[in-house]
Amino acid sequence: MEKRLPAYAVFIPFKKRIIIYTVALISTLFLTFYNQLVCPFLESLAFLEEFRNLFIVFIFQIFLREILMSLIHPDNGPEALNRKYYKILLISWIAAGGAAAFLHEALYFNYAPDSLYQTIPWASDYPWHSHLKVLTGYWFLGGGLLIQLELTLGEKDIRKYLEQKGQVPDYFNDRISRRITWGNFFYSFVPSITLLIMVIRYSVQEKFIPLEIAAEISYIAVVFVAVALAAAFFYGRMLREDTAKIVDVVKSIGEGDFFKRLYPSRQDELGRIASGINKMAEGLVQRERIKESFGFFVSPVIADKFLNQYAEGKDMRRFGERRTVAVLMCDIRNFSVISKKIDPSTVAVMLNNYFDHMVSAVQKHGGIVDKFIGDAVMAVFGLVDDGENPAVNAVNAAIEMRSALKKSNDKGRELGCPSINNGIGIHYGEVIASYLGSSDRLEFTVVGSTVNIAARLESHARKPNPPVILSRAAALKVKDFFGTAEVGEAELKGIGRQKLYTVRSRKVQKKL
Repeated sequence: MEKRLPAYAVFIPFKKRIIIYTVALISTLFLTFYNQLVCPFLESLAFLEEFRNLFIVFIFQIFLREILMSLIHPDNGPEALNRKYYKILLISWIAAGGAAAFLHEALYFNYAPDSLYQTIPWASDYPWHSHLKVLTGYWFLGGGLLIQLELTLGEKDIRKYLEQKGQVPDYFNDRISRRITWGNFFYSFVPSITLLIMVIRYSVQEKFIPLEIAAEISYIAVVFVAVALAAAFFYGRMLREDTAKIVDVVKSIGEGDFFKRLYPSRQDELGRIASGINKMAEGLVQRERIKESFGFFVSPVIADKFLNQYAEGKDMRRFGERRTVAVLMCDIRNFSVISKKIDPSTVAVMLNNYFDHMVSAVQKHGGIVDKFIGDAVMAVFGLVDDGENPAVNAVNAAIEMRSALKKSNDKGRELGCPSINNGIGIHYGEVIASYLGSSDRLEFTVVGSTVNIAARLESHARKPNPPVILSRAAALKVKDFFGTAEVGEAELKGIGRQKLYTVRSRKVQKKL
C-alpha cells in the first residue's frame, strides 16, 4: 500500500513553509507591541515576558497546522486544495487566539493580590477586556489580514503542484467576489477597530484624550468603515453578477449552445475574459458549421470521427483497420439511356430526388453511405460497433430502398422526371477501412475484395434475376432472419463462379 505524504510535504515545499512560518513569527512580534499598546495590564508586563507568552502560542499554532495538514491529502475529496488550505489557516488563527487568552488567564490568575477581584474568591485577576484585545489581535489581524498573505503564498505552490500532476480541478466552491469583499472588509475594518480600541483606552482608562475628541474620532472611524463596507458590498455584488454571467455562458457553451454571448461593460481582466469567451464561441460555431457541411459530403459519423482524430493531431493517412462488414451496392438500370433523353437539369433533379430516398433508407438501418459513384450508391453496414448484425441491416435497408423507389418515382413524376428502376447487390466479408488519397485530398472509404464482389453482384441484379442479390456469405448470415433462396450461378469478373441468392420473405425477427 502506497504511503500517503502529508499535504504540506506534497504541494508546499520546505522553503516556502519556512517563509510562511516566518510571517507568523513576525506577526507574533507585532502582536506583542499591539497588546502592550492597547492594554494597560499587558503594558505592565516586560516586553520579553509578553513576547515569550505569544511565542509559546506561535509554537502551538505551527504544531496545530502541521497536524491538520497531515490529515488531508491533495487527491482526497472534491474540494479545491486552496479552500482546504484556507480553512486550516483560519482554524489555526482562531485556535491561537483562544490559546493566547487561556495562557494569559492561567499565568496571571492571581497576578494582582490587591485587585478588586479579590472580593470574589473564584474570580480571575486578569481583566476581561484584556481577553477581548488579545482575541481582536489574533482573530482580526491574523485571521483577517495576515491569512490573506499566507493564502496567496501557498496558492502559488498549489498551482505548481497541479501543473506538475496534470490535474485539472472540476469542483469550484469559492467566489472571487466573496474573497475581494472580505478582503476590503478586513483591510478597512481591522485598522479602524484597532484605532478605536486605542482611542477608547486613552480616553476612558488613561484619561489622555477628552471624551469629545474620542467620540469624534470614533464617529469618523465608524463612518469610514461603513462607507468602505458599502463600497465593498456593492463592488462584490457587481463582480458576482459579472462572474455569474461568465460562468453561465461557459456552462451553456460546454453543453453545446455556441450562440450564447457576453456583453462586457468592464475594461479589466474580466472584460478580456468575456471577449475571449465570445471569440471562442464564434470559433466553435464555425467548427460546427464546418462539421455540418462536411457531413454533406461524407457520412456524419465519419465526419465526426475524422474531425475528432484530426483535432488530436493524428496523421489520418496512417489510419487503417480491418473490419467485417456488409457492403451494399445499388445502381440505376439503363441510366445512360435515360440521361440521354432528358436535359441535364432534369437529370440532376431526378438523381437528387432518388438519392434522398435511398440514403434515408440506408441511414434508417444503421448504414453509412461510403460514396456516390455516378448514379450508384455504395453503403457499408457494421463500421460502427453497435452489436447488431450488419448483413441483416443491409438486407433490411435493401428492402426499404426497393419500397422507397416507388415513392421516389411518384415524387419524380411530380417534378417531371421519368420513372427509374434499380438493382442491389450485398456481400458480407472483411474490408480495410482507411483515409485514402493524396496529401491534399483525403477520402474515407473501404477497400478489398468484399467491395468488388458486392459490385459484381449488383450487376446481376436485373431480369431475369430478382432486384436484390446476395452472396452466399451474406445469405448464411441472414438465414435466421429471412427466407432466402438460391437463384442461380454467375461468373463474377475477377472473382470466379459464385452462387446467387435473394430474399423471399422475412421471418419472425430474432433479437440481433
